[in-house]
Parts: sequence; structure tokens; C-alpha cells
Amino acid sequence: MDKEKLSAREQALLDEARREAAARKAAPASPSAGAQAVEQPKPAPSAAERLAQLMEDERAETLNRKSKMRRYGLGISGAILALFALWVLRASRRR
Repeated sequence: MDKEKLSAREQALLDEARREAAARKAAPASPSAGAQAVEQPKPAPSAAERLAQLMEDERAETLNRKSKMRRYGLGISGAILALFALWVLRASRRR
């Protein structure tokens, strides 16, 4: 960036940001700041928790599958019934 193109306010903000960055590099990270930046590793779930999660996932998948079967099952059954009705009408007109 050209310094001529920056306004006085922008230049002041840029200088302040540079000072903060230099201060962060020079000062060692405090324990509280480091703790916030680094997440604590989560403990491994127990067998019971894994089983509960697995059962919940299976239940959700089953509900999805059932709703799909209901949605498509009625449509397919209706289509088969309509084809049968058309076949019966066509067969009865031939005679």
C-alpha cells in the first residue's frame, strides 16, 4: 500500500495494528491466552456412550427409511392399481 493514499485515520490504525503484532511476537504467550487458543482434547467416549450414539443414529436412519417407504409406497401402489384398472377397462371393451 502506498502511504500517500492512506488517510491519517487509516495510517494510525495501521500503526496500532503493527505495534500490537510486534508486542505479541515479543511477549511470550500467557497461559490463559494459550488455553483459549488451543482446544482441550475431548476424552474418548465410553462404550455405553458409543452404543447410545450408534443406537440414536440407527433410529434416525430407520425413521428416514420408513418415511421414504410411506411416500413411495403409496405412489407405487396407486400406480399399480391405476394400471390394473386401465387393463380391466381395456379388456372389457374388447368384447
